[in-house]
Amino acid sequence: MLERYYLRPDDMWWRVENDELLYTPIIVVRGAEHSHVYLSGQLSRLPSGEVVGLGDMRAQIRQTCENIQTGLNHVGATFDDITRTATYVVGSEVDSYYAESDERFKYFKNRRPTSTVVPVVRLGMAGCVVEIECEAIIESERLPLDSMKEWMI
Repeated sequence: MLERYYLRPDDMWWRVENDELLYTPIIVVRGAEHSHVYLSGQLSRLPSGEVVGLGDMRAQIRQTCENIQTGLNHVGATFDDITRTATYVVGSEVDSYYAESDERFKYFKNRRPTSTVVPVVRLGMAGCVVEIECEAIIESERLPLDSMKEWMI
């Protein structure tokens, strides 16, 4: 049997439009032995919504990875547990993204997930030039179920 947890932690950015939560920042699908973690695309935004690193690709990659770290911490996962990423980069910034990719390697240190980079016309927030979504798999026993309940939608 599978259990699903839809999480909206207070220390992560999430978007409300027309008085409705637009998406779920973290979804965990828990099985008996392992759990799949789905982390929505992260931008270089603080929980307040402020964009970090306007005009600075390295700063945006760093803040985006910090936001990924925050989401992973909420479910007992690490960067080593990430199995897949999709990275969206504003098309005119793709070369800059690759030139600054060493910043990403400060977070994805030991194991590299599968990865897709997709050039896009723009992202959902003006000024943001990179967005990364992640999937991870962890042992179900690692989930901090008690603390997760406070962020369930």
